[in-house]
Amino acid sequence: MPINQVPTKILAFGAVGMIVLGLVLMVRAISGWPEPAALLAVRDAATEEPARAMLTGVDPDTDIDRGTVTDGATDGVTDGAADGAADGAADGAADGAADGAAEHAASVAPTLSAPPTPISAVRVSWGEDVPVGMQEAIAAVQLDGLAVVTATTGTAPVHFDASARGDGLAVHQVTFAAATRFDTIEPVLAWDTVRSLWSGTPLSTTAAASVTVDAAPPLTRIVVLTNTLALLTQVLGAPSPAVVGFAEMAEVIDAAWQDHTTLAIVPFDQLEPRLVVFAIDGQNPVDNGAHFDPAVYPLIATVYAHLDPADADEAARVQRFLQALPPGNRDPARLTVLAMTGVTAMCRMTAAQMDRFGPAWPAAVVGPELASADITHISNEVPFVEECVANTDPDNFNFCSKPDYVETLTASGVDIIGMTGNHQNDFGRQNAMLSLEMYDAWKLPYYGGGKNLEEAFKPLIIEHNGNRLAFLGANSYGPKMAWATDALPGAAPFDLNVLSATIRAIKEKDLADAVMVELQYQESYDPQPLADQRLDFNALVRAGADIVTGVQSHVPQGMEFTEGKLVLYGLGNLYFDQMWGQTTREGMIVKHTLYQGRHISTQILTTLLYDYGQPRWTSPQERTSLLERVFGASYW
Repeated sequence: MPINQVPTKILAFGAVGMIVLGLVLMVRAISGWPEPAALLAVRDAATEEPARAMLTGVDPDTDIDRGTVTDGATDGVTDGAADGAADGAADGAADGAADGAAEHAASVAPTLSAPPTPISAVRVSWGEDVPVGMQEAIAAVQLDGLAVVTATTGTAPVHFDASARGDGLAVHQVTFAAATRFDTIEPVLAWDTVRSLWSGTPLSTTAAASVTVDAAPPLTRIVVLTNTLALLTQVLGAPSPAVVGFAEMAEVIDAAWQDHTTLAIVPFDQLEPRLVVFAIDGQNPVDNGAHFDPAVYPLIATVYAHLDPADADEAARVQRFLQALPPGNRDPARLTVLAMTGVTAMCRMTAAQMDRFGPAWPAAVVGPELASADITHISNEVPFVEECVANTDPDNFNFCSKPDYVETLTASGVDIIGMTGNHQNDFGRQNAMLSLEMYDAWKLPYYGGGKNLEEAFKPLIIEHNGNRLAFLGANSYGPKMAWATDALPGAAPFDLNVLSATIRAIKEKDLADAVMVELQYQESYDPQPLADQRLDFNALVRAGADIVTGVQSHVPQGMEFTEGKLVLYGLGNLYFDQMWGQTTREGMIVKHTLYQGRHISTQILTTLLYDYGQPRWTSPQERTSLLERVFGASYW
C-alpha cells in the first residue's frame, strides 16, 4: 500500500476511542465525578484572579503619586477593573496550570518536607486600667518565631497596669488631651484650672491671678473614660465628685456636647473631630513639633510592666516583646498637620501693594504659621502670566498675577495648590497652560484643575508620616470657559456623580486613608450656606469624603459634622483685596491633625485683612465676633 495511507483498522479503533471518551465525559458531567487537580487549579485561578483584579484595578507593585481615576471617574474605575480582570484571568490560568502540573508531578514522585519550625510564645496580660489604644498596640505586635498570647485570667510573665508597685518597669506613655465641644471660641486653658476642677480645690488667690491664658468658659465637670481614671490619678491626684467616668468614647463625646461647661480628658489616639482640643499653658498635643513640646506638657501618664518570666529563655522572649511595643500613644512619626486656606487672588490692589512692598508682602504675618504645618494648601484662583500688569480698577474681574508673586506662596510654605478657581482662564487658555507649567517647574503639585479634563479630575495623593491623603476639587460656579476640556486647561467641572464615584474608588482601592474634597461652589456673602450647597457637600461625605471644604466664599461660612466628618462651607479670604467690610476682611485657616491614617482633630485660626491684601491675626474680640457668627450659622 502507499506509504502515506492510514490503515482502516487504525481509523476504526480511533473512532471507537473517541466515542468512548465522549460517553465517559457525559457520564461524569451528569454524575458529578470529581475533576482532576490540574483542571481544578486552572479553573480556580481563572475565577479568583479576575475577582481580585476587579476589586483593586491597580497593580499592587505600582507606586502611586497622583490618582488613577480619569475622565468621568467611573470610566477609569470600570476600565481599570476590566483590564485587571482580563490580565488576572490570563495570569491566574497560567499560574493555576503550573501549580496543577507541579501537584501532578508531586503525586508521581512524592518527596519528604521538613517539619515546620516550632513557634514560641509569650503570654501577656493587663489590668482594667490599661487603655484600649495600648491593648490594640499589644495585639498588633508581630515578631518572627514568637507569638503574643493575651490572657485575661491567670498569671503571665508580662502584666501591664497603671501601678509602679516597686517592681514596675515604665514601658508606655499615654498622652491625654483636654477637649470639649467643637464650637468653642477660645480653646485655651491653664494647667492650674484643670487641677483645680479635678481635685475640687478652689484656685488660690495667687494662682487665680496668674491664670491669664484661661479664656474658656467656666468649667463645672470633667468626663473621662472609666478605665483611664487610674492613669489620670497618677498625674492629677484623687478625683473630686466633679469627675464622671463613662465606658465608651461615644458617651464621653455626647457628654461634652451637652453644654459648654464640660471638659473631656481622653487618650490622644482616641480623639475624634467633634471635640476641639485645649492648649494647656500654650501646649497642644494635636500640633506637630513646630509648636508642641512633650517635655513640658503635663497630661502624660505611664503604663508599667511587671515581669515574672519562668526561666532565661522566657525572659529573652519577654525582652523581645517589650522592645517591639510602641513607647506611647502619640508617635510624632505618625502625625500630620494639614493647613487649609480660603481665597487667594493676588491681583488688583493686592498686586499693587506687592509691587510696592515686595512679592512676599501678603505672607509677612501669617506665612510662618502656615509654613509650620506639615502640608500647607492654597486655593489660588489666578494664573501667573508673564508681562502681567496690576489693574487696580475695583470693577476689573480679569485677573492675573506676576510670576514673582510665587514668593508669597514660598513664604507661606505652600506644598499643594487647589486649582478650582473660576479665574484660571481669564487671560486665555495658552496663558493658563503656561501658568501650570510654572507650577511644574516650581515643583508645586496641583489638583482640581489641570492641562486637560483628565488631569483636572485626577486626585492628588500625598503620603506623610504614613498618612495617605487624597485631594480632589471641582468648580460648580463656572463660567463654562473656566472649565477644562479634553484638550484644554481649566478647572474640573463639578459633577456630583463623577466626584462621588472618584471618592468611592479611592476608598475601595485603598489608595488613601483620608479623602479631602474642596469645591468652588456658587458664591454667597452670607455665613449661612446655600440649600443646594449643603445638599451637595453632605452627599460627598456620604460618598466617603473625610473633610469637605468650600473655597469659593469671600466670607467665613458655617460648618457641621455629617456622620462624624467635618464639612466647612467657606473659609473666607486669605490673600485678596476685598476691604469692603468686616466680613470680607475675615478669614479662617483650619489646621487638621491626622494620626495613624485618621482625622482626629481640627483647629481654627482666625485672620483679618489689612492694607488690601495682608492678613493678620484677630484680636480676642474680633475672633469672638467672627466665630459666634460662623457657629451660629452652623448645623450642630
